[in-house]
Amino acid sequence: MSATLSRYLAWRLVASVGGLFIAFTLLIMLIDLIENLRFAGKYVDGSVVFALKITGLRALSLTQVLSPFLFLFGGLWCFHQLNRRSEIAVMRAAGLSIWRVLLPPTLVAGVIGAILIIVIDPLSARMMASSETLQNEAQGRRTSLVQFFNDGVWLRQRDARERLMINAKGIDQEKGILRAVTIHRFDANSVFLERIDAPLARLQAGTLEMTDASLRMPTEAVARKVRSFTLTTNLTATDLTEQVAKPETISVWQLGRFIRLAEAAGLPTKQYYLRYHDLLSTPLKLLGMVLIAAAFSIQPTRLGGTLNLVLGAIGTGFALYVVTELATALGESGNVPIALAAWTPSIIATLMAVTGLLHLEDG
Repeated sequence: MSATLSRYLAWRLVASVGGLFIAFTLLIMLIDLIENLRFAGKYVDGSVVFALKITGLRALSLTQVLSPFLFLFGGLWCFHQLNRRSEIAVMRAAGLSIWRVLLPPTLVAGVIGAILIIVIDPLSARMMASSETLQNEAQGRRTSLVQFFNDGVWLRQRDARERLMINAKGIDQEKGILRAVTIHRFDANSVFLERIDAPLARLQAGTLEMTDASLRMPTEAVARKVRSFTLTTNLTATDLTEQVAKPETISVWQLGRFIRLAEAAGLPTKQYYLRYHDLLSTPLKLLGMVLIAAAFSIQPTRLGGTLNLVLGAIGTGFALYVVTELATALGESGNVPIALAAWTPSIIATLMAVTGLLHLEDG
């Protein structure tokens, strides 16, 4: 195949997907703007600027989720147009197999999938995190309460009287227990008051109860030992998981380290594993969508063929959505390995497409 023909086929797919991307993005932003206007009316006096800002920050992430369907329907339109103008028939008559015709579009899909996870995902994750922060601030909720670093989990609490910075080596979320705890107390003006160390602390009934604690103030040279020590806190056991950053606000470059640190701290990580593997499977998923589109639209168009094409595409898209949701549910429940659950939709889509194309090509 000549380089000119390869570029032509690749460009046709990019143009089709690009047109759908613009249309879908505008539609998604319109729908999301309506929802954000309701949110703004409830929390920020109906600020249109606030709603537009949240919508803009969320648009890229929401469109990224729909990228497989963009390539499915974009591929259908691309191949249908090539087929309607008999361009595919001419290529086949020139001795090109269906696999050589599909090579440029599928390579482009794989490359765009890699760009999505390497370049676009970090940007969309930062934008989504910013939108979450703005919404939490508007609601008066705490943001990013839990943070993970190499020295363990860090939590923070702030009220009108004092500020607490809590470090724990491990967490038992079900029992509300923090292990190997170090607490730094500050007053309302961020002046250091006291350091507290304890091997164990328990969150219950608005208090943080520590046993065998060591207390040391800035003016003391030696720490004081106490059998038990209690701090008033507005933290709860559910905060240990609910206030952790959401998977969609963490980029693929940060997810691996985040998962490792969260596991070391004893927090659940299934949702983060699922997102990590789902992102890694993006190139294969988009490639599979292009192959499915080809399998539906590569045959010569007959009377009523366009309607069948549309119905088949909608049915396939719905079936893949169901498979994805089912695999995600099985992965989160622990019934199947998380990696398998995340990669299964991409593998199934690709195998279905290859099977259909083999049937069309070789009979």
